[in-house]
Amino acid sequence: MVWLLISISRDRPGLLNDITGVIRSRNLNIRNIVGNNYAILIEINGEVSNELLSSIGNVDGVNTVNVLDLPFTILGFIQENFMKALVFYVMEREPEFIERLGYEYGKELMRYILNSMRDFKDALYSSLRILTALGGVIALINVQFMPNKTVISIARSFDEDVGMPMTKGIIKGLFEAIGNIRHYVKIERRDSYRDIIIT
Repeated sequence: MVWLLISISRDRPGLLNDITGVIRSRNLNIRNIVGNNYAILIEINGEVSNELLSSIGNVDGVNTVNVLDLPFTILGFIQENFMKALVFYVMEREPEFIERLGYEYGKELMRYILNSMRDFKDALYSSLRILTALGGVIALINVQFMPNKTVISIARSFDEDVGMPMTKGIIKGLFEAIGNIRHYVKIERRDSYRDIIIT
């Protein structure tokens, strides 16, 4: 997977459709698109040829096209790296603050989602998908609801380098947003993923 960084010289109706049409015509899978009327990032699966880059560069309104072979999320690597730097800084000085911040964020997110859906399981699953799609906070694999516990499996979290304190706080906040029941959150590392166990 690579990102195409496309700078725009002239924004116009149909520009994005024309760019994605060139990519689709080569049977390449578009995974993510983010940007504005100055620049667009498109994450794709497949072979990026010079011919593809040239064809995109010839689209009316496109200035330049570059290939970025960097793994970053749709959140944007500048914001993501800023958040990591902030987490590392606070972890050295006041580690419990990060978990508490995540906790409050999780509670607010769940309260917000529960305004449009009443079922806790649906709201939890929607919250976790939002955290995956928009924030790059986690990469959700699965949620299992069992008697007396819930297991959330994730591929990664943005703060795993420091023990996942914010992720742990967010998960706890999601569960405690609807009542006064306290939950215990434990993280177990597996080969290629993490299980977050809530009891």
